[in-house]
Amino acid sequence: MSSSSDEKSAMEESRLEVMECEKEIQSIKSSLKSLTSSSGGAETSNNSLQVSVHKINASGEDSTAPGTFKVNLSSPIEERTITQLFDPLDPTAEGGIVTFEQLETSNALLTIEAFSGADDALVKVGTSAAHDLLPLCQDGEKSSSTVEIAIVSESSGEPVLESKESDEWEDAVDEEKAEDEGVAKEGDAQSPTKEAKLQLPLCTLSVQLEYTPSANDKRDSLYEKLNEVSKRKAAAIEKLRQSAAAVNRAKMAESDEGKGKGGNVVKAGFLNKSKPEAKAVPFWKRWYEKTIGPQSMLWVVGPIAKNYVIFIGCSVFFHYKGDLLALPPPV
Repeated sequence: MSSSSDEKSAMEESRLEVMECEKEIQSIKSSLKSLTSSSGGAETSNNSLQVSVHKINASGEDSTAPGTFKVNLSSPIEERTITQLFDPLDPTAEGGIVTFEQLETSNALLTIEAFSGADDALVKVGTSAAHDLLPLCQDGEKSSSTVEIAIVSESSGEPVLESKESDEWEDAVDEEKAEDEGVAKEGDAQSPTKEAKLQLPLCTLSVQLEYTPSANDKRDSLYEKLNEVSKRKAAAIEKLRQSAAAVNRAKMAESDEGKGKGGNVVKAGFLNKSKPEAKAVPFWKRWYEKTIGPQSMLWVVGPIAKNYVIFIGCSVFFHYKGDLLALPPPV
């Protein structure tokens, strides 16, 4: 009974999943229809990315913080300049926010270069690593995200973290080679050490990225979601079919067990029993059925042969006794 209940619960879960997938499919189709009816404007033909710097978190000892930032985009290859921090009281202030259009979201990388000094004498302070924009843009919907981007100095005078480790494995290999060749190794010369340098960031920028997809991006994203939901629905239907088959097998097994315990069972070979002998029909009934009964030859053939008998009889009468029908001669 427990296995049967588990199979029924699995079948119910599969049925609910199929219904949810169907609702999602209908929702995606309605979104596609509304998108098709509302698309066509020039303002939605291109996607766009807005970049703004909200906060500068400088490291402890640096007294000068960068004031100008050049935002570089790899696809398309463009550069925009931010000259001031984003002002929430004046969001459209010049130099506080930059906009890129027609992004190739699959391979777009964002890099920020920091500068200090006046506009006519900018000094490059540092640059950031390249940041992939695909996670922000892959949903196909308007999204906004705040990213912490570290600015690292390109000069060699910045503090570094150094670590040294000896390459003992290379020494062991060299010793084995020297023994095989029969040449004694002179001295225990240590291998050159390796230095790994890690630069500390000058400052960290709180950058807000706001992505607005185009109509084509939204349509592609909806089609991808539709394909994924359709695959989920097909898998749920297959699971539902298997669960229903398992439930039917469990019911048949339970019914067989009930019959084995004394239920109504049809005995084998019941179709091979001979039929009881029919009783003899009386003579008068057989005579009636053969002569004037509803199944007799008279009632079966009579209506068909009636017209032929009338035609032949009339023809014979007209041939031999037709003079009886003639008009008397004139007087």
